Amino acid sequence: MRSLLPLTMMAWMATLSAGDCVAPMAFEPRAQESREAPLPQPEHVNPQAPGLTGWTGVDGGSVFFQRQFDGGVSDWVGSDGRAYQIRESPPADPCLPALLKDAGAQLKLYTVTDVVLKHNVCAGQGYVTRNPQECSPPTSHFYEGKAVVIPGCWMPDGSFNDGGGDTPCFTASCTTGAVGVCAHWGYLPNQEWDGGPPLARLFQACVRAARADYNGDGEPFTCQGTYVDFVDGHGIQTQDTFSGGLPPLLFEAAWNEHGALPFGVTPHGESCVRPRYAPTLLSKIRGAPGAQVRASYDCRQPGDVGTPLKDYFDGGVPFLLLTQTWKNEYCVTDDGAGGGLRTQCPVCTGEPLGPRTCHGGSCVPPLLP
Repeated sequence: MRSLLPLTMMAWMATLSAGDCVAPMAFEPRAQESREAPLPQPEHVNPQAPGLTGWTGVDGGSVFFQRQFDGGVSDWVGSDGRAYQIRESPPADPCLPALLKDAGAQLKLYTVTDVVLKHNVCAGQGYVTRNPQECSPPTSHFYEGKAVVIPGCWMPDGSFNDGGGDTPCFTASCTTGAVGVCAHWGYLPNQEWDGGPPLARLFQACVRAARADYNGDGEPFTCQGTYVDFVDGHGIQTQDTFSGGLPPLLFEAAWNEHGALPFGVTPHGESCVRPRYAPTLLSKIRGAPGAQVRASYDCRQPGDVGTPLKDYFDGGVPFLLLTQTWKNEYCVTDDGAGGGLRTQCPVCTGEPLGPRTCHGGSCVPPLLP
């Protein structure tokens, strides 16, 4: 077993909002039953999150803590001026990827409570492992109401600041927030080992990809629960395989810690990324700073579409993650001549694999390739 060397990451964070998306009704009793029904599934499930932490302060903004977390049970004053108690909630996450487990990595889980309101800020939220072959937590609701604590914070411009100054901080994220799901998938920014993968950089790239933050400026282009397959070059997250008639996923983008990179190609040979949702305003997607990519729904992986994505990492390409997803649509409304398109995410949940298209108020499956 390889020993892990903790990394200290210090920074500060300001409010980021994912107001473009309507929170899903993912934890209504009926929706929960739907998720646990025996349905065709990929190998592992990566539901996405537009928000960083999955919870907000009483002012509606993201909350961070301007201190180093020492793991003790105490009250911590958040950036909103309120007191929160952070208490460890064992056992630790049992579903870290095998590579991390073998190296001795551990992801502790916590309960974060608003001291005045006596309210668990993650109440009613919880990452759901839908495929029993992926991992078997103690109960189906194991992650509900739990949070992870990660050193480092996100800046107002969407950049990640790991500190090095006199303003240390940490982030507490529900398991449904982008920070929480990326930690659950094995990208732990405070744990590294000699010769191991660059987890701090992978964590940042993962948060970009989980939120579809193509431009690296903090603006998300995804909806809660959208299915996206993550692949890295280290075997932490691997390419999904399918059974039960599920269609193949489409290439989306390559990612580093700054956003989406020019890797996909259009039929005319231009570098591109494929937006996760249609109709995203293509002109708003520019890629990571200096990347100069265009957004196109015709974007595809270069070369043979049957090439396993891990082969690109073996070729030494300069990115950290690749993502692929199905085609997902916004809800259609009756506004305007010929109907209009909503500027927010579908309000109907898309079980089992992401939001569905809504026509005239009713839900139908997304248009899959």
